[in-house]
Amino acid sequence: MKFIDKLKSRRFSKVAAMAAVSGSIIFGGNAIVSAAPQDDAMWAFREAYVAQKPMTRTFSQDFSLFSMNFHLDMDSKAQVFEDGSMRMGGDLTWTYTNQDKNYSTNNKVPFFIEQINNEMTFYVERNGRWNKMPMPGLPAGIALMWKTTDLNMLQQNMDAVKAVKVLSDTDTTRMMEVTLDGSKVADILAKNSDATFTNLSGNELTEQKEIFDRWLAAFRSTDITFTWSVQKPSWETSAAVFDLTGLMRAYCRHVLDESAAGRVVLNSEERELLDTMGYYCELKAYTTAINPNRAYPVLMPDAAKAAQENEHALDDILHEMTTVVVEK
Repeated sequence: MKFIDKLKSRRFSKVAAMAAVSGSIIFGGNAIVSAAPQDDAMWAFREAYVAQKPMTRTFSQDFSLFSMNFHLDMDSKAQVFEDGSMRMGGDLTWTYTNQDKNYSTNNKVPFFIEQINNEMTFYVERNGRWNKMPMPGLPAGIALMWKTTDLNMLQQNMDAVKAVKVLSDTDTTRMMEVTLDGSKVADILAKNSDATFTNLSGNELTEQKEIFDRWLAAFRSTDITFTWSVQKPSWETSAAVFDLTGLMRAYCRHVLDESAAGRVVLNSEERELLDTMGYYCELKAYTTAINPNRAYPVLMPDAAKAAQENEHALDDILHEMTTVVVEK
């Protein structure tokens, strides 16, 4: 079976879900953890991190995947609740431009993500019909990792912080550039994601574990940097920007290396897509807090409640992405 056929929409959706839940890193409920400062910048981070309160938070979560001739944007509102569950809803916008053929396309795709305990589900509307895809592994694992209130897990999260640079620190705001050790994050995710595979078996379990292991390899090969701004003295998060480009590129290059070693079969179009995403695309996520005093409930669309499971709902976009890079 070809790689893109095995990838399917569900695997493609993992990239969107991963970028979406990246914002929950600093919106989860935390408990106070005592820790000796390693340096002034690291202590500045820990001071802000352990002060995050277990309360309902509402925020805007956007991400952008772009190359020279295609662009995938996500614009959404999300809520992380005091019990650690999460809801997120908005639109995925896919834009493709071919200047040589004077052709462009723009598709807006409504979506919704719900995460409760170990289960995360991705909902998407296509042609007036809602579809759903369970999302075990990486997206759910990231959400569980960063929204924990377990003291041991909180300490592991802080231990995964490799470096901190304080960009500005005033009476009202602290802005930091934080670098996470990818290998340590992978170790945490490996432990934290086992429960998300409980309902899978057979070929589905094998394929999902295969994809998950590739992502872990990508994490181990690259660090992740984000810029985090908090308000003082409340220590509430105001904004964060995550650069996920290195992680995405590491994943694509890992698959290309597997192809070179004969473990994955790629055709020329698939190789072109992975080459483009592995060397030329950028993936960034943007998180902005919404005033907690403003009522903005994030609710599942009524039509989505009757969604049928369909892992092929985004196949046409995945196919067009593959076609676009060949025509560039």
